Amino acid sequence: MLAKVRDPSSKEAKALLAVPTATGSKVILLKIESTSDTDALKAIRYAESQGITELDVVIANAGTFTSDAYRPVAETRVSDLKSHFDINTVGPLRLFQATLPLLNKAQNPKFVVIGSVIGTIGGLDQIPWPNTAYGVSKAAVNYLARKIHFENENLVSFAIHPGYLGSLRFGRALPR
Repeated sequence: MLAKVRDPSSKEAKALLAVPTATGSKVILLKIESTSDTDALKAIRYAESQGITELDVVIANAGTFTSDAYRPVAETRVSDLKSHFDINTVGPLRLFQATLPLLNKAQNPKFVVIGSVIGTIGGLDQIPWPNTAYGVSKAAVNYLARKIHFENENLVSFAIHPGYLGSLRFGRALPR
């Protein structure tokens, strides 16, 4: 199992080394900062040097949501939009491009991005929160996941929408 972390020397990252694995498997920590244009490629080269020859599933789970994102469009600073977009949208693109050669070697590869219902376009009138920077970045990553799926015949790609909104549908409670 490959685990992407910002700081492999951190206590939290080292705790991943204790995750149970299948017989003959191990956890390999990979340093990837999502805003870096080179970290993902370097990490994949390192993984290959450790004997990794294919990837079955890649989950692009890095993301950011700062309080600066919680603004209406008229008050959103361009710098906030850029920083959210760089991590939430461009970061998964960097990871996809770096991992694609190893995904292509797997039988049923999957590339999963962590999206958000906040990135909806069709249901935008149901979203009561003014979070422009985050919403734009998640709408874009939702598009990216679908585009990857349609451009790569042997690869399944999709966005999942975890978090507290799993029990809500556009701001309204779902029946149990």
